[in-house]
Amino acid sequence: MLLLLSGGLAACDLPQTQASAPTQPAAAECSSPSGGPGNNPVMQRYAQAPKSLRSRLDWTDEIRWQCVYNIRDFKGKTDLAKYEAAKQEAIANGGGVIYFPAGTYEFSENINLADGIILRGETPAQTDAKSDGFALTTKFVFPQYKPSTQGNGTPNDTAFKQIQTDSPDSDSNLGLVHVDLNRAGIDLVGDADSSSNRNLVIFGLRSNNVAEPDPKVPHPDYQSPWLRYSYRFAANIRISARENILVANNRINDAITDSFGQANYQLKALKGDRVITHSDPNRVPFDYANHYGIVVNRSKDNGFQYATDATQEPGLFRPGITILDNWVYHTMRVGIHASGQGLLIQGNEVHDNLQKQWWTDPTGTREPRGSVTYENRAIDWSGHDVTIADNQYKVYRHRITDSQYLSVDGEGILIQECCGGSSINGLSIQGNRGNGYIGLYKVPQIKNVRIEANDITGGRESIYVNADTNNAPGSLEDVAIAHNKVSGNLLVQGSQSSQGVTVRKNQFTGSNTGELTTSCGVEPSQNQGFAIMPCIGPK
Repeated sequence: MLLLLSGGLAACDLPQTQASAPTQPAAAECSSPSGGPGNNPVMQRYAQAPKSLRSRLDWTDEIRWQCVYNIRDFKGKTDLAKYEAAKQEAIANGGGVIYFPAGTYEFSENINLADGIILRGETPAQTDAKSDGFALTTKFVFPQYKPSTQGNGTPNDTAFKQIQTDSPDSDSNLGLVHVDLNRAGIDLVGDADSSSNRNLVIFGLRSNNVAEPDPKVPHPDYQSPWLRYSYRFAANIRISARENILVANNRINDAITDSFGQANYQLKALKGDRVITHSDPNRVPFDYANHYGIVVNRSKDNGFQYATDATQEPGLFRPGITILDNWVYHTMRVGIHASGQGLLIQGNEVHDNLQKQWWTDPTGTREPRGSVTYENRAIDWSGHDVTIADNQYKVYRHRITDSQYLSVDGEGILIQECCGGSSINGLSIQGNRGNGYIGLYKVPQIKNVRIEANDITGGRESIYVNADTNNAPGSLEDVAIAHNKVSGNLLVQGSQSSQGVTVRKNQFTGSNTGELTTSCGVEPSQNQGFAIMPCIGPK
C-alpha cells in the first residue's frame, strides 16, 4: 500500500484530527446478554498499514465498539421494531453497536441511526471488498420497486428506502459495518457550512439496487403518468461531516438486479414541440447504475462557489476524510466524488460498462444533443493538501442514440473550477492506472502539485493541467509532472505565470508521437516519444 508523497508533501504532513479517546466502559456494563464482536474492525483491518495511515484512523477508537446490543436479545413484531428497541437501549447507555448476526433482515421503511449508533453485521470469511469472493452473511433487504403501466404507476414511496440519522447536523460516532444492503442508499448529510457532526464510518459493506426516481419525471404535459426515470443525483453512499469520515473496503453495484425497461417512453424532440415515443423498452430503462457511487462532503443545496478556499466554502475543506480500498461500479456521473483538507483517496477500483448507448438527455425529458454530458468520471475531487494514489479505473463515454457522436467528459481524475471545485494548493496524484485523463481543468490557481508515476491510456489527452479559465489567465507554481506513462498528449498551461514548473522523464506509450505543450518559460526535459509543440503565452 503506497502512502508516500514526493516533493515536500510527506505523508506525515497530511493534516491530522486526532482527539483523545474518551474513557470507555467495560463490555459487561453496556451490552445486551448475547453481545457480539467488540473489536474495532477498522484498526484490525489496517493493523499492518503504514503508521501515517493508522494515525489518520485513530479517531475510530472513539466509537464504543465494545458496547454490543445483539438484535436477537430484543423483542418486536418486525426486524425494524427489534432494531428500534435495541437502539433505544443503546442510546440510554451512551451509544454502541447494534449487532446483527448472520441472516436476512427485512425492512419495509427507512432505518434511522442516532448519535453514537453503529450497525454491524457478522465478519465475513473474505474481508477484502475488492476480491470477487467478498460475500456478507448479514443481509438487509428493503422493498423492490415493481413498475406498473397503469394510471399513475406504482407509488414511489413503496420503495427507494434509505439509511439516515435522526439529527444529521450533530449525530456523531455512527455508521455501518459488514452489512449487505439491498435497495437502500446511505444518506447521512448535514449542513455543509454549520454542521458539528463527526466520526462517520462506512466500512465493509456491499450495496446494490440503489436509486431515486427523478422528481421531474413524468413531465405533466407529454409523458405518461406511470413513467419513471433514474435520478442522476442519487448515490449509493452520500455523507458529510465536520471532521473525520472513513469510507473504506466497500463493494458497490456488483450485482444489480432491479433495472427495468419501459416501453413507449416519451421525450420532447430537440427542436419544436414534437414528442418522440420509444417503443423499445430497452432504450430508456430505469437503470440502477446511472448515478454517483460515493459522495463525501460535496452536497450543498445552492451549490458551491467557483475555485474557492476554506474561508469562502468551509464545507469543502473538512479534515480527516479518507476514501480507501473501495470497489465501485457505475455507468453515469462519478464513481468517487469528494472533498477535504488533507483528503486521501487511495487504493480504490472504479469500473464502468464499455457498451453504453443512451437516448435521453440527463433529465429524462428531452432528446439528447450530440454534445451532451453524463459526466462519466472515476474520481472528482476538491480541497487542499490532497492525495490521490494507487487507484485503478475504467471510464467510458456513451454513444448518443444511433449517431456517430459520443458524450463529452469521461475524465479519470478531475478537478475543475465549477461544481464544487476549489483552488489547488498541495496535491499528489501518484501511482494511478486508468483509461481517462488526469485533469486540473481550468483552475485559476494551481500550486504545490506532484503528478508522478501514473499509467494513463486512452483518449486524446492523458494529463491536462490548465490554470487558464474561460475568463482569464491563471498561474502555476511549484508543479512537477514526472515519470508518467501516457498514450495521449500532455498539456501544462498557466499563461499569467508559470514558476517552478518541471515536466520531465514522462514516456509516451501510444502509437506515432504524442504532443507535449507547455507555457512559455517551462523547459521540458528527458521526455520520450513526444513532439514538443510551440509554447503558450508570453515568452
